Amino acid sequence: MLKILLIDDEAGIRKLLSLSLRSEGYDVITAENGKRGIELFEQEAPSIVLTDIKMPEPYGIDVLRRIKQINPEAEVIVITGHADMKLAVKSLQLEASDFITKPVSDEALSVALKRAEEKLRIKKRLKNYTYDLERAVKEKTGELEKSYKEMETLCDITRGISEKKSLGEAFDFIIDRTGKILAFEEIIPLILNEEKNGFVEVAGYRCPDTEDSEGFVSTIATSIRRPMNIDELRVKEYPWLKSFDTNNSLSVVPIIKEKDVVGGVILLASEHTVFSGKELRFFYLMLSQVAGIIRRIALNNEKMKELENKVKMFSGYGGIIGKDHKMQQLYGLISDIAPTDATVLVQGESGSGKELVARAIQLHSYRKDKPFVVVNCSAYPQTLLESELFGHEKGAFTGATQRKIGRFESADKGTLFLDEIGEIPLMSQVKLLRFLQFQKFERLGGVKTIGVNVRVIAATNKNLKDEVENGNFREDLYYRLNVIPINIPPLRVRRNDISLLIEHVLKKLNSQGNKKIKGVSSEAMDILMSYGWPGNVRELENIIEHAFILTKDEFISGKSLPLDIYSNCQQSKKISSFQENERKFLTKVLEEYRWNKSQVAKTLDISRSTLYAKLKKYKINSIAKS
Repeated sequence: MLKILLIDDEAGIRKLLSLSLRSEGYDVITAENGKRGIELFEQEAPSIVLTDIKMPEPYGIDVLRRIKQINPEAEVIVITGHADMKLAVKSLQLEASDFITKPVSDEALSVALKRAEEKLRIKKRLKNYTYDLERAVKEKTGELEKSYKEMETLCDITRGISEKKSLGEAFDFIIDRTGKILAFEEIIPLILNEEKNGFVEVAGYRCPDTEDSEGFVSTIATSIRRPMNIDELRVKEYPWLKSFDTNNSLSVVPIIKEKDVVGGVILLASEHTVFSGKELRFFYLMLSQVAGIIRRIALNNEKMKELENKVKMFSGYGGIIGKDHKMQQLYGLISDIAPTDATVLVQGESGSGKELVARAIQLHSYRKDKPFVVVNCSAYPQTLLESELFGHEKGAFTGATQRKIGRFESADKGTLFLDEIGEIPLMSQVKLLRFLQFQKFERLGGVKTIGVNVRVIAATNKNLKDEVENGNFREDLYYRLNVIPINIPPLRVRRNDISLLIEHVLKKLNSQGNKKIKGVSSEAMDILMSYGWPGNVRELENIIEHAFILTKDEFISGKSLPLDIYSNCQQSKKISSFQENERKFLTKVLEEYRWNKSQVAKTLDISRSTLYAKLKKYKINSIAKS
């Protein structure tokens, strides 16, 4: 019966885990803190220690370090929360055998304990094997001395490889230790991914480029269960062997942990008979001993890569920069609607990135390789706008000397982005509505009806609902455009993205010239964080470029910022009046409730008429009440 020491400062967790462990047949002793745990470890000498990583002094890391000093052979499993991954990684560096996250599931605990038991068995076998081998060396010489050297290398590799963090480092270590025993010229590690349908990338090592890649993976995963040399492999007539026609000597050694195939290793050399059966057997045994560690490193590397990809995704999406939870919701909405053909209405203040959102929708749709056509509706008078959108025939109006293809035709099979849609005259709105209903139109001066397949994304910094009420925008067109509304949060309500945006802008500016600015001083950052950002991200880009040009040092200072921003900040540091404080407070609450005045009045326990009077008094309004 294996003895387990459980250390946790929470009585409930100790009791729950103790019951679970005893039901599995373990002899369990518990400690309520690290100090008591170390005392019990010295007295009881348990084989496995299960300890919380985050406890009052001594901390879990210190407990782990002390246990390993007392008995390096003991297996220590640490319990950590999701937020303590750095501590978990550090514990692995201190030779913890594994870590499990809270809340601890029976399955995760069982898997960790089985791995720990397996390591104990391997250590015991190695210890016994080493002892027997040492006794045999005293009686024999020659071949036994070589075997002893191989076993010494095996033990060295088994001990040292667990410290490696990447597969590249692990195989560098293996080559360094085995290079004197096996005279290979190149080693190709082939480590299967978790699904076993491909190989994990090993930094510093090539993966063969074969025509039969699927068959190659299948061979390593299912067919090779023992070391095989080139002659044996050729009998099998594997198609992927053609990639190695220039190699006279090739051997494949599988990496197997019990019955689980972790992958394989290809050994290459120029001489035909370079690897003996005993040499390959030694290499096979060595790989079997470290197969579990290699598997763990591979899975950890895959998880880290997945985490890096998530971090990149959370920091930006399709050219949009932002990790604020409001932006995460925006990314999720874009992902949901991009594969559809639904019409989208993007609403947001000037400079908030409406065109970037439209491009992100296009980028993640099946139309991504088709045209993305932009029309700024505020840039044309009515007659020219209709010509721009629908095209015209020769002679349609004065100056129409030849046929012109409109933007709808140019965007066929792709996406048309109508920016500033709120500026379209009412007469043009009628024709746009007809197109959205039927995807058909006629060129100005033409009689032929033209059909196209175009997805329309519209954008505005106006509140179209108010425009409808004021008679400036057709209600039927509004509902046709507003199938999927997207509201972009202004920069002032996602201030934690400001530093990320500054970093992005500086990186772009640094790449364009000889000047290298490392960042923004704390003084300048305070000013930028407190600024209102009426121009949103576009304004931030302009301000940082302004400061970049004026900065002579490595960091942008407050005085490098535009004078009006710097001066206003200095002025705002003075004691504000009661009215100014009330104005700022009202603005903050309105933004928090997304300009829902009824909710704001209810929250502040005032009537709507009182709220409207204050808004009028302080001249507070919102361009995009999103």
